[in-house]
Amino acid sequence: MIQTIFANLPAMLFTLSLGAALLGLLVWALALQGAASKRTAQYLWGLAVVLALIGFVRAIAGP
Repeated sequence: MIQTIFANLPAMLFTLSLGAALLGLLVWALALQGAASKRTAQYLWGLAVVLALIGFVRAIAGP
């Protein structure tokens, strides 16, 4: 099972980056209402970019 996960690592990283970006969007919307910090949303978006870049590089590099 672990081998299957690592075989599809670029797809998993891309999915996690989409989740982090959507969570950042939710936190940003809450920050507009004063219920959260915009800095947290920026950290989540940064995490999303890093995960997407790692997934992209792994997909290009191949197995």
